[in-house]
Amino acid sequence: MRHPRHLLRRLMLLAAVLLAACAPAAPEAVVLPTLFPSQTPSPEIQAAVEGTLTALVPTVTPRPETATPSPMPTATPIVVTLPALAGQRIPPPLDISLPDGWQTVGYDVLILSDVIALDDVGTIRGVPLAVYRGPVTNGQGTIVLLWGFPNVVNPFPEGGTPGAPDLWADGLRLLRLAVLEQDCNIGTDERRTYRVGLLSAVGAQFSAVACPELPDTRGWFVGVQEGGLNFVFYAYVEGPALVDPQRLDAFNAASREIQAILDTVRFNLPEATPDVP
Repeated sequence: MRHPRHLLRRLMLLAAVLLAACAPAAPEAVVLPTLFPSQTPSPEIQAAVEGTLTALVPTVTPRPETATPSPMPTATPIVVTLPALAGQRIPPPLDISLPDGWQTVGYDVLILSDVIALDDVGTIRGVPLAVYRGPVTNGQGTIVLLWGFPNVVNPFPEGGTPGAPDLWADGLRLLRLAVLEQDCNIGTDERRTYRVGLLSAVGAQFSAVACPELPDTRGWFVGVQEGGLNFVFYAYVEGPALVDPQRLDAFNAASREIQAILDTVRFNLPEATPDVP
């Protein structure tokens, strides 16, 4: 006679097989078009993308007038809800002036599976994308904007405690993950300070050569946080003279033209209002 545990195990296996056979077929995944290579979303990914992004805008609750001592005012968040991402084209909450010949290529959503968030490790996320493109001296210029994404950190920091959010680190990670082909030979320069509109920003120069499909590029990225939302602008140029390391004058001239576009950026985020009781 078999041991009761053996019989129980066989019954559990048989029940699992029957349940698997009766389970309905999984629905087909919806494929979101992207302007850059990204992972094809599965139903689980699609469900994650169909959520909403929220940005916490701090505001102060006024202290009620009373003779009794009351505690110090606390920050009450106002939640800004963005439209659902699935299948939609969401323009970023900003104004940007494009010169003659430049155009808005379009808006899209990137499906990223390698973003490590501070509060949600390993979650599949949709990151809104905007692309602008036009001529510069001796070539073509492109501005790629990724926004509304969570800060990413090292998942295995020393001491086991994640570090503080850093848009420079975010920019480097998303550069390799979402903007450039991963098989490119990518080089990055040291951290430095830039500007976007009227705001100071952090970023670095980069170059990408020997890419499988895309032409060699050279440029820089700048990251800034405004109204609780993260924005990273990737500005780069294409053209033989612009990517030639011996032609820094040509690259600098084209860079000034693109920086003039970034100087026109003005963010249009909802303003926080006091929560009056």
